[in-house]
Amino acid sequence: MPLVPLQIPPGVYRNGTEYEAKGRWFDTSLVRWREGLLEPIGGWLRFDDTQLDGKCRGLLAWRANNAERYVSAGTNTKLYASQGGEFFDITPSGFTTGKADSQPGLGWGTATYGQGAYGVSRPSDELIDAATWSMDNWGEYLVACSSADGKVYEWQLDVETSAAVVSNAPEDNVGIIVTNERYLVCLGAGGNKRKVQWSDQEDNTTWTPLATNTAGDLELETNGQIACARRVGNDILIWTDSDVHLMRYLGPPFVYGIERIAVGAGIVGPKAVAVSGNTAIWLSESGFWSYNGSIQPLNCDAVLDVTDRLNRDQQVKVYGGHNSEFGEMWFFYPSEDSIENDKYIVYDYKENHWMVGELSRTAWVDQGALGEPIAAGSDGYIYEHETGWTDNEATRVGSVYAETGPIEVGQGERFAVINRIIADQYETLPSVRATISYKNTPQSTASSKQYVFDQTDGYIDTRINARQLKVKLEATQDDGFKFGTLRMDMKQGSGR
Repeated sequence: MPLVPLQIPPGVYRNGTEYEAKGRWFDTSLVRWREGLLEPIGGWLRFDDTQLDGKCRGLLAWRANNAERYVSAGTNTKLYASQGGEFFDITPSGFTTGKADSQPGLGWGTATYGQGAYGVSRPSDELIDAATWSMDNWGEYLVACSSADGKVYEWQLDVETSAAVVSNAPEDNVGIIVTNERYLVCLGAGGNKRKVQWSDQEDNTTWTPLATNTAGDLELETNGQIACARRVGNDILIWTDSDVHLMRYLGPPFVYGIERIAVGAGIVGPKAVAVSGNTAIWLSESGFWSYNGSIQPLNCDAVLDVTDRLNRDQQVKVYGGHNSEFGEMWFFYPSEDSIENDKYIVYDYKENHWMVGELSRTAWVDQGALGEPIAAGSDGYIYEHETGWTDNEATRVGSVYAETGPIEVGQGERFAVINRIIADQYETLPSVRATISYKNTPQSTASSKQYVFDQTDGYIDTRINARQLKVKLEATQDDGFKFGTLRMDMKQGSGR
């Protein structure tokens, strides 16, 4: 009888029950697909042995005019900079620290009369968000703003000198961004969460509009509050928690114009967006959205895994990032059982599928100025990703896997008999173990058998008699295996 291939398309499906994912991959971690082949996601090593104080929720990597590489990392307590190696503390004098985790606010006179003890502050329904950083380059210098501190700082590349307040810049800001036209822009300027204010062109110390400069400001027409902004091609998108606005350069005398381009597509947090060239993808309350000249909802086969299981009290921590080498948009988020980012979802925009898994990262920056992407772990260390196949030289065996939903192999009342399986595996054949679970109905108890693909003739003899089965592939070694299509020597067996 001819061999029957198991044609399982790349990507996961998690928007329903396990049975609804029949014929698809349902559960994965630390794997990706390239050209239809399953392979492990690259490993990581510590970028530096410095353990940062606080939780890092802002990263920027760039090259100076002399091609020297720099990295900046912002935590809720500190601002750090690295000149291609060790991180140095460049926290500005007078910096106001923020919270590592979002917490309910406390206040006098909140709640109803008689609730709680006299003289004790009451909890508020409003969260005090965990601190995040927005960072950008002013020429070769770093400009940065912490959401908890609200001031705009500049650092001029000397690791022995702290960052300093930008003179005359607004305070109590949500964040900052530098435009393509060389304006420094404050978001939520001066405590007005709908206000956008920019400096004079090429001069980030002049903020008062005069006939002799091009400084200015605009207020968004929105019911929301500004969360963040990003350069997307020649445009700047500004997100609030409820809608999205487009900021475009008009030239003097107006300088900039802002229009609302989407309602109901606001962002869940200031870092929950990934940008590649003219495209931005972000997570909203309702799911994923994309912008490439216009805004559209982005279909996601695993969106309910995020929106239904996201820890909403900590959603400000969601962090998006681009992995340009593989054409992927990564989003790290805290699940309902975690206070910190513990899971990820990835959109492969080259092959149009999604991947899920577990990995604790609080910030991410693409390879850009560096050789590989770097990310911040919840343990306070910065890691260089797509390097080797280990977790900082510790094994990842047990964490690298892909499992299908049910695959129906029987027809009607008849079972299928599977005598042999063949793996179309391209490299490192012994590196993958297959566990095949099989049963007759969704409610019946499953049996399972494990197979390691190390047979010299490429065949694995089996004896499976079932109506449906699941396949789980697991790494048994820390290497870069590539796994193709499974084929089965299968025939119809007896009825039930």
